[in-house]
Formats: sequence, structure tokens, C-alpha cells
Amino acid sequence: MTLKNNGFIFDLDGTLIDSLTDIALCSNIVLKEFNLPIHEITEYKYFVGGGAEVLVNNAIPKDSSNEMAIEVLKRFKQVYDSEFHYNTKPYEGIYDLLDLLHENEIKVAILSNKPHEFTIKYVNEFFPKYTNILEVHGSKDDVPKKPHPHAALEIAKALELTCENIYFVGDSDVDMKTAKNSNMKAVGVSWGFRGTKELIENGADHIVKTPLDIFELIKKS
Repeated sequence: MTLKNNGFIFDLDGTLIDSLTDIALCSNIVLKEFNLPIHEITEYKYFVGGGAEVLVNNAIPKDSSNEMAIEVLKRFKQVYDSEFHYNTKPYEGIYDLLDLLHENEIKVAILSNKPHEFTIKYVNEFFPKYTNILEVHGSKDDVPKKPHPHAALEIAKALELTCENIYFVGDSDVDMKTAKNSNMKAVGVSWGFRGTKELIENGADHIVKTPLDIFELIKKS
């Protein structure tokens, strides 16, 4: 099998970029505005992964009304869009990995539960030179979120690759379930928000300790 027969779908937050601090800071700004309790940054590791709506539902008190959740979500999107995200940056080694994939003409896609407009914004900001990133998709109202396989399967069609030859790379149970639901190879990253135990329990085929370990997977395939 040649390297070009393989492809990658990457999660964004917790996989390619470390965005937890800025997500937490923006969320806490909004919670303060609504006179709701705020949370430590580390707590947000378990709030993220399901998209902005899930984040908000996890962050607000459990007895909050639906109306409150809707208003907090709306305000969170406004704050997150307007703030300068000085703490958000790609993880160490990500550019080295993407350089290798680009040099070897390996097809790449990004699939996130982050709102689509924010996903596009951050990919354009951090990864503009990688012309092999062919598909970028965030959460959209008319498309089921991960771990539903719909978006991943549509990406596979667009990349013109079989699902069996696609490595789905992420940092959470949502990503591992997406890979399994799509019949793709599930790759869990140890540097993400959740840790390896959750990844293994949810079916990770591979656990990688550094971004360059990801490239080694296709060299061995």
C-alpha cells in the first residue's frame, strides 16, 4: 500500500490546537455576566467535546431553564468570537506532522464539534499553507454532530478514500466513537483534554504520544 492511499481526519480542539484556556476564560466571562458560578480551567476538560451547546449545558447549573441555556449559548458565541485568543495555539509537533503529510501528499480533513464558523476561522489562522487539508467541517445545524458518522462518511467520499484507509485522530470518547461508527481507524492522542484511559475504553486502535507518532502509523500500514 502506498502512503497516498491513506488519509487523516483530525479533531481540532485538544488534538491539533490547545484551546482549553481561552474556551474556559470566555465561558467564565459569560457565566459572570449571568451571575452564575464559574469553573476552574481544568474542569472544562470534561465540558468540551460535544460542541458549544453541550459546553454551555455542562457549565451552567443543572437546574437552569432552557431559556437560560439558550441565552448563555448565544452570549458565549458572541464573546468567543470577539475575544483575542492569546492562549490558543497548535500543540508542539503539530506543524512537523502536517509538514510531513503535506510533503507526502497525504489527504487531510478536519472535523470538529466546534461551531463551523469558528472551526474555519482557526484552521485559516493556524494552518493556511497546508493545501492538502481538503475538507474542514465544524458543527452545523443541519448535520448530526460527532459521534454520528454522517459527516465523517461524507468527508471520506470527498477525499475519495475508503473508510478502512482513514485514520480518525482525536482526544476524546466522542472521536473514538466517531471512528468506530464510521469504520475508520481510531487514533487517540495522549496530549489532549481527556487522557488515555477514556480513549482506550472507547475503542482506540492506537494511542500516540507525539504528533510524529501519527505519521509512523501510515509508514507501518
